[in-house]
Amino acid sequence: MSSSTGKVKKLVEDFKENLKSLEKDQANKSLQDKCSSCLTKLKITLLEFDVSSALEDDKKLAKEQLTLSREALELATFYSVTVSDIGSFKRHIAQVQMYYRDYSSILLESPRKWTILGLNLMYLLAYNQLSKFHTELEMIPMEARKETYVAYPIEVEQRLMEGSYSKVRNLRKTVPSAYYAIFMDTLVETVRERISECSTAAYETIPLADGKKMFLLDSDQKIKEYAIKQGWEIKNAAIYMNKNSETKEELKSRELIKESLGFATELERIV
Repeated sequence: MSSSTGKVKKLVEDFKENLKSLEKDQANKSLQDKCSSCLTKLKITLLEFDVSSALEDDKKLAKEQLTLSREALELATFYSVTVSDIGSFKRHIAQVQMYYRDYSSILLESPRKWTILGLNLMYLLAYNQLSKFHTELEMIPMEARKETYVAYPIEVEQRLMEGSYSKVRNLRKTVPSAYYAIFMDTLVETVRERISECSTAAYETIPLADGKKMFLLDSDQKIKEYAIKQGWEIKNAAIYMNKNSETKEELKSRELIKESLGFATELERIV
């Protein structure tokens, strides 16, 4: 084992332990800083690897270094999700995918692979990148799509296309990994906001109970809080919305709710 390999192995283990602690207390700034510092050291030390030369001279060493590099990037991806850093998440996903793609004939399959690829699919759904979602899905073999971590975003996407938004909300309760929660929360909030936009155009008033179902909220208190946030008036067990009368005759509520999500345009690109 080279000295750099030993250093990276130690840093990977340290980072893994720090990440476990952070996941239990995500708001802890001290743990966040500790993880960030450890990850920076790990990335700098990874630069000492000379995999190209090792592939020619010492394939065993090359395999070990590639495996450590891949694991570091997988853990970095989980860290990005834990601290809700979408920018670094995108970078780490792009980097780790290279290892899955380019070194699949050299390395054993990572036990984290399908969690990582499923997370990427969830990110693309949450940020309404359906064309990219289907492009990424096409690169996943059919048999692998049965993997829990991949099957989940596939089901979420199917429910979105059906317009079954209450089922999308319910799927939040069955995320296959805690890492998926941030993207499901983003997705549900996006759906809620788009429904809000078109409902304002389609309705002058709706019963409070109906609003709770429509906006995917599970209590009277939450729908009241949401209505206040939107600047709507609540009285006589009903929600009174700010209404643009010119759009009322033009727009049908069911069509609006589906169209407002923006998925139709993406589907045309896919087809």
